Amino acid sequence: MGAAMIGACIALAAGVAMGNAGAKAKRARMDYMRTKALVPGARKTAWAEGLKGLRVIATCTAVLIALGLAMNVIGQR
Repeated sequence: MGAAMIGACIALAAGVAMGNAGAKAKRARMDYMRTKALVPGARKTAWAEGLKGLRVIATCTAVLIALGLAMNVIGQR
C-alpha cells in the first residue's frame, strides 16, 4: 500500500509538472503567432515613416538649393 501511494504521488507530481510545461509551451506558441502576425504591419509602418522622413529631407534640400541659386543670382546683379 505504501509503495503504491508513493508511486501515485510521484505520478501526480510528474503530471502537474508536465501540465505546467505544456501550458507554458502553448502560451509561448500563441505569443509567437500573435507577434508574427504583427510584423508585416510594423514593417509597413516603418517603411512609411522612413519614406515620409526622406520626403521631408528631399524637400528641405530642394528649398535650400533653390535659395542658394536665388542668392547667387541676386549677388550677380
